[in-house]
Amino acid sequence: MNLWRHIAAGAGGGAVFLLFYLGLGDWPSVSLLAGIGAYAGFLLIGRALLPGPRPGAEPVGPELAAGAIERLRRLEAMAAAAGPALAPALRRVAVAAAPVVERAWRQPDQAMALRRLLTFHLDLALRLAEHGAAIVQLAGAGHPGLAKVAAMLDEVAAAFAAEADSAAANELMRLETELTVLERQLAAERHGPRPLGRE
Repeated sequence: MNLWRHIAAGAGGGAVFLLFYLGLGDWPSVSLLAGIGAYAGFLLIGRALLPGPRPGAEPVGPELAAGAIERLRRLEAMAAAAGPALAPALRRVAVAAAPVVERAWRQPDQAMALRRLLTFHLDLALRLAEHGAAIVQLAGAGHPGLAKVAAMLDEVAAAFAAEADSAAANELMRLETELTVLERQLAAERHGPRPLGRE
């Protein structure tokens, strides 16, 4: 975007220079100053009409992926520190979430489509882990509320697993389509015209 602004402003400044120098017959120095002034003016107008990205602004996809990686690390740390009532459910969420987070990291353009999993579901898992840890601290590891927390964590894990299964199915479909195309190409090559001079 910035490059095109400079190109357009440069073209406008050059046109003004030619207008002053050839059209109006002004001195070269006057024409050059007019061209430079026009270039600066066109550049300012372009910035006002088409503002560029904010300084320091990053693409949304990488930001989402980086945030998801941080959440997943926290979740794994909480699973390692949790007691037997919650640790298995937390590990299931971490294992199910890992391929989705990795896909968002490797393909940031897909991160927006995974936004709900990367933000809401991972945040929900972290809140549930904190809630479960508070229950253990206040009422002990045998409190029935922990079973409810574990069941909700399993629902979060299921959401990640469903997304991973869907992605795997889509990838398998893509591979099968490519295989069909290659098979057709091979068949066409096999049954194509024979070289000259051969029966």
